Amino acid sequence: MTPRRLFLLCALLLPQLALAAAQVFTIGVLPVHSARILTERYEPLRAYLEARLKQPVRVESASDFARFHARMLKGDFDLTLTASHLARLAQKDAGFQPLAQFTPDHDSLLMYAAERPLRSPKELQGKQLAVIDRLAVTAMAALSYLDEQGLEADRDFRVSEHRTHASVAHALISGVAAAAVTTSQGLLQIPDDLRRRLVVQKHIADIPAFVFLSRPDAPRAQAEALKTLLLAFPNDLEGIDFLGHTGYASILAVSEAHMRRTDAYLKLTRKTLAARP
Repeated sequence: MTPRRLFLLCALLLPQLALAAAQVFTIGVLPVHSARILTERYEPLRAYLEARLKQPVRVESASDFARFHARMLKGDFDLTLTASHLARLAQKDAGFQPLAQFTPDHDSLLMYAAERPLRSPKELQGKQLAVIDRLAVTAMAALSYLDEQGLEADRDFRVSEHRTHASVAHALISGVAAAAVTTSQGLLQIPDDLRRRLVVQKHIADIPAFVFLSRPDAPRAQAEALKTLLLAFPNDLEGIDFLGHTGYASILAVSEAHMRRTDAYLKLTRKTLAARP
């Protein structure tokens, strides 16, 4: 290889080598989708942050809510997007910095299959309730509601956990479960042919939507810069497309009042986390 060709090759490769050597910025996203859909769904946010941070950005998750929360507390993510009650726990117990929130709220919906109506929650006695994860605050709201109706989980009915909202719907349609818990955003993940066969038995509660958090050891200026980028994302073409596919309207600065709204679920959250292997 001639010196000139070697020089040209190095000129082409050096930017790529520099990019590879740059520190990777990791976004942790709560596993409410399959790994493939999660990667596709959050690609606009990943690309947006990579372009503005001038460093490689990747999206990571975990196999379930508990393992994801453990990864977050361990410091695996530079920016975390998680459920509001888990965000509140991380803020109170570990000093994580809330930055922004999605709007509108999530909701907790008790569903049944049109082919097998559930006329009252009492008919869940001895049957199965499908949820995405017992650590989901929407599932906790549903279990609290059922408890108020005199039905105790694991005594009066069984709780089955599923990887995605679509698999929750499959459990309901197939007759494996007599009822299921999902959300309005979760319904968007369910294929149209399945969604048409689902009926809302009860709108249980409105729950604060997902929260973006910065690591507790992140300098305040860095956290504020991230917050500014997140708040500007909905004004970007990629952000408009992203919100349209996720069912959210906007990203707003998170307030302490917003964070306090899930305090009622923290005791149950800690208990559920402690019971996980």
